[in-house]
Amino acid sequence: MARLSGWGVASVSKVKTLFMHRRYAFRNFLENTNSINQNFLAVFADKKQVCNRGWAFERVKGFEMKKYSKKSVKVMTRLECMQMCLNENDFECRSANYDSDVNECSLSDMDRHTITYNSLKSRKYGPSSGSIDYMENNCIQEPNKLCDFRPISGKILKTVDSVYENVKTIEECKEKCLNSPYRCHSFDFGDPSNSVCRTSHLDKNSLSHIENPYIEISGATTHELVSCYNVTILCRAREMVAKVRTTKVFDGKIYAKSKPNICVNDISNSLEFEIKMKYNDVECDVKQQSKGQFTNDIVIQHHDMIVTTQDLLLNVHCKYDLSNKSISNNVNLAVDGDVDTTGSHSETVSSPNVTMKITDLFRSDISSAQVGDSLLLRFSILETSSPYEIFVRELVAIDGADLSEIVLIDSMGCPTDSLIMGAMDKSDGDGQILEARFDAFKFPTSDVVQFKALVAPCKTH
Repeated sequence: MARLSGWGVASVSKVKTLFMHRRYAFRNFLENTNSINQNFLAVFADKKQVCNRGWAFERVKGFEMKKYSKKSVKVMTRLECMQMCLNENDFECRSANYDSDVNECSLSDMDRHTITYNSLKSRKYGPSSGSIDYMENNCIQEPNKLCDFRPISGKILKTVDSVYENVKTIEECKEKCLNSPYRCHSFDFGDPSNSVCRTSHLDKNSLSHIENPYIEISGATTHELVSCYNVTILCRAREMVAKVRTTKVFDGKIYAKSKPNICVNDISNSLEFEIKMKYNDVECDVKQQSKGQFTNDIVIQHHDMIVTTQDLLLNVHCKYDLSNKSISNNVNLAVDGDVDTTGSHSETVSSPNVTMKITDLFRSDISSAQVGDSLLLRFSILETSSPYEIFVRELVAIDGADLSEIVLIDSMGCPTDSLIMGAMDKSDGDGQILEARFDAFKFPTSDVVQFKALVAPCKTH
């Protein structure tokens, strides 16, 4: 849908599904399918982003999520409760319980799929007293990479959300599930001769309120989503950070493969976790492949003591662009007149963005100068979060009239004549800002002096 506006309810009852499989002919099995006490709802959200999903919430009457409430508020209607969940800013609201007897809305960052199956069996989700309904948010954006599916042989769901024909492989069917317009948790796939792929938001975690949801068929297989992991690598100045988001509560450890006992982070019941690995540190054994390139192998281990087939081994990389960049900002110093600075004009480079400008000794921009005035030529990285420092070399001053030039800083980064231009030093110890002190000068043929330099990003250690 283009936008969720108002709300609607579609009750699912006496489900009858036409299966496209030529191999499986079993419509007669569905004539006496039990009613499903379940609603799908569309809800208007106050947030700017639009929920582009088939439905906003799945409502299960007479059920509730127990022991995972993060916030409770008083609201007058079930619709208000769902809106509170969609618009929650303090945490990602995955589900809500609404008690119509006391008008209480309980918001949670967990749902039936994030908690473990053992938690489900221990009744942390189950039947309520009768006045409480469970509502699951379908609008959240979940990880959909590195996904593990568990095969269930000999049966498939009686009803599904989508049916796709002409699907050639099981991998293609899996991608249909992972990219569905709803939170898909299972799929089944016929043989290549019938090429039918069926996907559903249901799995065994969300079937406890439905009687006899499966049809038993010899040779058929349902594939249920176990978990997905999205891994993001942050390349910082002195370390790489592997950040992990998952769809299932993780209770285990993440560690560097070669240093499992000392470069490790123990995780307890979390959907997001990370490991930090410093460069040039024996504890995590990060390897430098070449200049500016670092790599390591990490393991996401589900059990505290042993490695299982569920575990993931990932190779992570950080590559830093350390090539020289020519920074020519047309910073013009007009002596005996205005400084023709076209502002702090920056040239965007791949990494990082650097500006060059002229200031007085108090680091304030100047509007005029006289020969002999004490000034600073400053180079600075715009992004304060950049992992780089900078190195300046081949700084030249150019005559604004005939373009003749003199070298002020040589290719080694050293002043050619310290009486004209001093050495480039860190500003207050900050390697992202370099400055050199000089006295204003001019060429005989022009009042305008232009500066140009090569700036190289440097990895800090």
